[in-house]
Amino acid sequence: MKIEIYPKKILVTLCVVIFALMLLNLLGIVSKFGFDHDYVYGLVPLFDFDTEKNIPTFFSACMLMLSSAILATITHIYRRGGEAFIAWGGLSIIFVFLSIDEIASIHERFIEPVRTLLNVSGLLFYAWVIPYGLALAVFMVLYLEFLLNLPEKIMRLFLLSGGIYVSGALGVELLGGRHVSLYGADNYGYALFCTVEETLEMVGISLFIYTLLRHMVERFSFFTISVVGVKHPG
Repeated sequence: MKIEIYPKKILVTLCVVIFALMLLNLLGIVSKFGFDHDYVYGLVPLFDFDTEKNIPTFFSACMLMLSSAILATITHIYRRGGEAFIAWGGLSIIFVFLSIDEIASIHERFIEPVRTLLNVSGLLFYAWVIPYGLALAVFMVLYLEFLLNLPEKIMRLFLLSGGIYVSGALGVELLGGRHVSLYGADNYGYALFCTVEETLEMVGISLFIYTLLRHMVERFSFFTISVVGVKHPG
């Protein structure tokens, strides 16, 4: 059995799911702040972008893990072909960490100690952005040559998808932190910040998955999954 995978169709499917999740999240926000119903048979927290261990979190973690799996596949193909593969393998490991972080909220454990150590507030209220921002800067330096050696279209898609993801994960998080430090988290404003942040992250990941699949199609001239059945005698 041969399963053919089309990058554009996968991107469209992921975007439809993201839109549906965003819409359900927005309905939950209206229910919570407009009608004072913050549970509704568990449906509000189930789709709340600001709540952990629910469907949006699971979906994001799965997309990050899928990215890691595709990166591992690319790594394996390049390695077998005798081409440079270490950078691809490093990306695969990074995305495994990001997936685990999405589920376990590892970054949030940095908030209190870093905030206390550096005595920051306002834009840096969620102080985890400091160590993660520094890690991103180091990553960009280490991977600059890798990015420049990619095919031009793929490089642009890498930068675009990464830019969208980081603008949500770090950029909007900075603005959300300032909002919380001034007005608290239990209001429409912060809920909308969370909506924009998580939506940008999910869109960025989905575009990155499309980019990786497109790279496989263009670089290796194929991308299919073949399942070969073994016939047993008798």
